[in-house]
Amino acid sequence: MAKRNTLDTMSKGQLIKALDKEFSRFVRLTAADDNGWVTCPTCGRYSQWNDAMDCSHGIPCGNYNVRWDLRNVIVQCMQENRNRYKFFENGLKVLEILTERWGEEEIAQMKAISKMKNQKPDDDWLRMTLDEYRAKNKKLREEKGLA
Repeated sequence: MAKRNTLDTMSKGQLIKALDKEFSRFVRLTAADDNGWVTCPTCGRYSQWNDAMDCSHGIPCGNYNVRWDLRNVIVQCMQENRNRYKFFENGLKVLEILTERWGEEEIAQMKAISKMKNQKPDDDWLRMTLDEYRAKNKKLREEKGLA
């Protein structure tokens, strides 16, 4: 039986992957109603938070400066988020939705941050943030009665 990595033994790549997963859960859980349902803001699809829904970024997630910034994400159905033929159009839609949600000033600030030197965060920050999102997700699932 394979031993599960602890936070202290995980590589940077493993930490990033784990944080991406927990951050996505948090974004989807936060958007879900008390029964776990979420509506895609771009097409209207209605689905469970953990089925056919993604955490979609306005500024691509390759930019570590804003990868885990809540001002940069919405819940979106997989079909809209993963449609590679509509990648540019979808990014514009997401940024429009984010601007409506956060306001032009906040989005301008986020865009400015995204243009700073892009580098992966250090392992300690990744571990700390991963722990925070795991705790937030546990609390949200308990509050909403979701698995």
